[in-house]
Amino acid sequence: MNIIRKSFTGIDLKKDKPGAFTARIATLNIIDKDGDVTLNGAFPNGKEILISAYQHASWQGALPVGKGMLREVGNEALVEGEFNLNTESGKEHYEAIKFSPQLTEWSYGFAIKALDEQNETWKDNPKVYRVLKSIDVFEASPVLRGAGENTGTLSIKSDKELTFNDEFEAVLVTNSKFIERSKGLVALRATKGKELSATNEEKLNTLLKSLGDLQETLKTLPLKPDPFDAKLFLEISKVKSKFMEELNAL
Repeated sequence: MNIIRKSFTGIDLKKDKPGAFTARIATLNIIDKDGDVTLNGAFPNGKEILISAYQHASWQGALPVGKGMLREVGNEALVEGEFNLNTESGKEHYEAIKFSPQLTEWSYGFAIKALDEQNETWKDNPKVYRVLKSIDVFEASPVLRGAGENTGTLSIKSDKELTFNDEFEAVLVTNSKFIERSKGLVALRATKGKELSATNEEKLNTLLKSLGDLQETLKTLPLKPDPFDAKLFLEISKVKSKFMEELNAL
């Protein structure tokens, strides 16, 4: 299952009930930064979902920090939820967001159930990548910055650097998502009788070259690398191979 994430700002912390909140996670019927348009009725209205730990960390094993209910109100998709203040992580998330609610963005993980490729309003707009008619949402999470419109936080400094292993895992996830996005873009343009633009093809080639440069660097590893180095070399090789398949399919 291909899980996609989008992010938006907008949260209201309930003064009469500690831990409770309402977050805007989508603005409907506009083109977002991914080139997607999400239509009214696309969200599973009334579905209860978990609130993931910061930056969707629950996908990597962190315990959820709360729960919420999906609601569509006008052209907005909302999560009415609450943090679990009986857990340390739930309290930390609540206090962190309460400190700067206007800077907090929210992201949701979803899978596409149906596209509206014949939509008269959007089908001829060159800026539109997909028109989402129906999606299934699994969780929502506070994040730094995402693909949605009306985002607020642009950057943040931290005195805690990512470990090499953490950054490695993040790169693998990003590459996997980008490969799937590339496949979708090629397939979509093919249905319209169009080829990938020269600009986008050049971008793919640039990324492929950078992966090749990294692979050449990894060839300088000792003859008996430690297990992580061996894993890194193998995964980079796989990523490069996938991008080669993408380019050959253009």
